[in-house]
Amino acid sequence: MPRAVHDQYAKGWFKFLLANFGKVEIEREVSGPVRRIDLVFYPDPKHLESLQSLKLVGRMLSKPALIEFFRNPVPTDEIAKCRDKLLDLRSELKQFAKKNGQILYNRDLPFLWILSPTLSQTLKHRRRAEPKPEWGEGIYFLPEDDCTAIVMIHELPVTIDTIWLRLLGRGSVQAEAVKQLLALPKDYRHRLETLDHLAMLRVNLQIRHNRSRDLEEIMINLSPAYEEWRNQTLAEGQRIGVKDGISKVALRMLRKQMPLAEIAEMTDLTIAQLQALQSDQSF
Repeated sequence: MPRAVHDQYAKGWFKFLLANFGKVEIEREVSGPVRRIDLVFYPDPKHLESLQSLKLVGRMLSKPALIEFFRNPVPTDEIAKCRDKLLDLRSELKQFAKKNGQILYNRDLPFLWILSPTLSQTLKHRRRAEPKPEWGEGIYFLPEDDCTAIVMIHELPVTIDTIWLRLLGRGSVQAEAVKQLLALPKDYRHRLETLDHLAMLRVNLQIRHNRSRDLEEIMINLSPAYEEWRNQTLAEGQRIGVKDGISKVALRMLRKQMPLAEIAEMTDLTIAQLQALQSDQSF
């Protein structure tokens, strides 16, 4: 998946996933040269316990954090750029606190998490990135003063604790995570919204005319999630009655910004009917 597509997918999904647990900012601008942080998260103290339902992600984000997403292995110059953004944001927050007569301790300042499929041994050595036993495999911390860790998605253990991160992986790693997601109980927390997001990504990729081999790979990986989502969505429509069910299903798809042609094919509604539905709901 090209970097831009991966960024859009990762940021949109994490924003939705974290919305109930704290303040989420995507494309957060920092001072100095025009730079944007993929995602900034400030956990709500009242929801720290429920945040742990996200397993490893919840543990990572129990304190203020920056997340930078990488589809390909992160190069050393990008690590430096991410660190610069972290320092700029921390400086901004300190200045804001001082201006308002507040005290901001280091423990309250954001920590940087870089999500990358892999990381070369050379880069680990150069950046002095080391694992910590209490965090397990796949997570490498830079020296303490750097306030940065790199998550090697393809090195994470294949467990339920890591599934939300492995869905951001590539090839067989992502495919296995999708398979594991589908095997979860249907009422498992975050399963449905994750399925929705993956299905929407699959639809959006399908309508692209010039798909690279990378995009074709991601479409294959997401196809089981899309089929599961499609079957569940249509079954819901049948359960609550044909007319009301079709309208509810169509509205759900419209809110997810699915293409009208795709919705029409799945619901047997015309484009005109869907446009009228959009107008009635003030989309």
